[in-house]
Amino acid sequence: MNNLRVSLCIPTLNPSNFSRSLVDAIKQQTLKLDEILIIDSASNDGSIQVFEEINANIISINRADFDHGGTRNLAFQLSVADIYVFLTQDAIPADSFAIENLVSALSENPNCALAYGRQAPSSQANAFARHARLFNYPTGNETLLKSQEDVSRLGIKTAFCSNSFAAYRRSAMEDIGFFPDNTLFAEDNIAAAKLLQKGWSIAYVPQSVVIHSHNYTLIQDFRRYFDIGAVHSMNRWYMDFLGKAEDEGMRFVGSEYDYLKQAGVTLPLLRLIIRNGARWLGYKTGRLQKYFPISVCRYISSNKAFWGRMKIDN
Repeated sequence: MNNLRVSLCIPTLNPSNFSRSLVDAIKQQTLKLDEILIIDSASNDGSIQVFEEINANIISINRADFDHGGTRNLAFQLSVADIYVFLTQDAIPADSFAIENLVSALSENPNCALAYGRQAPSSQANAFARHARLFNYPTGNETLLKSQEDVSRLGIKTAFCSNSFAAYRRSAMEDIGFFPDNTLFAEDNIAAAKLLQKGWSIAYVPQSVVIHSHNYTLIQDFRRYFDIGAVHSMNRWYMDFLGKAEDEGMRFVGSEYDYLKQAGVTLPLLRLIIRNGARWLGYKTGRLQKYFPISVCRYISSNKAFWGRMKIDN
């Protein structure tokens, strides 16, 4: 990798059985990692002992202090590297080349600031979870580069990426002041948009794969979309730069309906209406977050700690 120093960074909180699967997958990676950094939110499930097998540098933080952007910024403060690969504790590399393929996108493209890989559904994923992964992370064999010039064509999808499996160039992150601190959600997409505005490109690497999906309940989907809507309302510049989320949302719903029908799901239209009704209501409620008391936002949101910090700050 042209002598680039690579650090692997994983925030954890009681990963349980995922820790064993993750450690076994990391051991099989073809790319030699210069450092493995575990930023752990006071886990008490014995997982820390598992990560010690790969000589990880384990940093412990208080659970209440975890912040999607700020905690990941610790990796840049504690580790000196050229490229930082971020994984979540439940994203398991699908093969031994996953990290090498991801980092290659940066080493081969000097103007590329970040690269994110494909997330494939697990064997336990339901139809909604499988479709979400296939829609957002299509299969392929070629790296897709996105730049500011693609905003008119791709809209909000231009800055789409995920820190569940992504690699960042340190010099590019220095250019934007790293991730935003005290972030409710989507620190990866916010950083991606800022990088695009600075003239950097971002890459989707479909041949670099992790197994990662969630079977969200209706309530979980409502809470998640509330957080998305709240982030969009808090970052108006993001929407002004990339355009409305509703257009991409409609394309997602149409694709989801086709997938449910093809998958033979019972009552696909009814289930689609109920599921996306919860998502739409959550998103619209989140867009109006500034009109609600912080206590109400904290109750609705999936990120309670964020609203707790806001209450203290206010």
